[in-house]
Amino acid sequence: MPSRWGNLHWVMSGANEEWPKWGFNACVRMVKPWTEWLFYFMPAPWAEPAYNPSQKKVLERIVEVIGDASITSKDIQIKDVSKWVINEVVAERYHDGNDVFCLGDAVHRHPPVNGLGSNTCIQDAYNLAWKIALVEQGKADPSLLDSYTVERQPVGATVIGRANQGLRDHGPIWDAIGRKGATLAERQAAWAELSEGSERGTLRRESLRKAVEWTSHALMAVGVEMNQQYDSRAVYLADEVLRPSLPEDPILHYQITTYPGSRLPHAWLNTKNPGRQFSTQDLAGKSRFCLLTGHGGRPWKEALEKVGQELGIETVSYGIGWGLDYEDVYSDWTRRREVRDAGCVLVRPDRFVAWRSMDMLDDCADKLRTVLSHILGRGPQ
Repeated sequence: MPSRWGNLHWVMSGANEEWPKWGFNACVRMVKPWTEWLFYFMPAPWAEPAYNPSQKKVLERIVEVIGDASITSKDIQIKDVSKWVINEVVAERYHDGNDVFCLGDAVHRHPPVNGLGSNTCIQDAYNLAWKIALVEQGKADPSLLDSYTVERQPVGATVIGRANQGLRDHGPIWDAIGRKGATLAERQAAWAELSEGSERGTLRRESLRKAVEWTSHALMAVGVEMNQQYDSRAVYLADEVLRPSLPEDPILHYQITTYPGSRLPHAWLNTKNPGRQFSTQDLAGKSRFCLLTGHGGRPWKEALEKVGQELGIETVSYGIGWGLDYEDVYSDWTRRREVRDAGCVLVRPDRFVAWRSMDMLDDCADKLRTVLSHILGRGPQ
């Protein structure tokens, strides 16, 4: 391709005479400057699945998308043509007994909208790995593995729906700019309205503004990533009274909470002699159960060490606050922990909250033994 196309990154094209088959848009992305490009075309929703255009038709469509009369099909060499089918599929269960466990694309398939694919797969593995490890080591009952499907399948179903809805959410943009018109004249007329000082122009511009604004649900959707709430035997909820409500828009906004089954909230910490800042997330994980407490919480730390030794599991505990193990420099943790200074938050090896206590208890060792035995399947369920 001539170098004058060097600034081309994404080209949208209206439909041609092949509209029922080709759909209404085509996209172009550069692979190698400035000689190799990736074109992809989306067929109309009613196009036959078996539709397989000839190479001649593909070349004609590429030339049309480029829109430069000096470029012909003779200037273009096709390296490969392949089909990609958009999926909206999630498995009903992620494991069969204790013999077969599936994750990633094997149990949830969707388009790359929202960028939810790889991280959902990694989360599946992160959820499952520590459970298998403890069961294989004889430190947890095999029943712990039943929590895998219970916790991760709802997440997969949510991600499937969100990714595909994110794709559908772009439809109003194409409507607003007139790209869905069946004829060139209709598309040109709709496009021209965007520049009109008429009521029609005002309505079309407002439609476009709202459509673009709504794509934040695909581009800035922190909530769909972070509002995962596990509700299984691998979390301890017996001491909770009220489940926190989700934000008004749970796709966009993240509800920061230490409610059991939620992600451990991030908070910036530092050492007494300030160095490089790090997160509460850095304290947790690493195949260990982690307990976070504050002033007056030393009995929790001593109790966890004792109970961890009894159960044969790896544990670690930290005091966060003025003069403790780590400094809550910006008071982030104080605002987000939702427990008192002498309370505690117990975190699973996958950095999800297992249980919390609002304050110090007289029988903190007994309580931790009950909680951990429940989670590991070694006590009453």
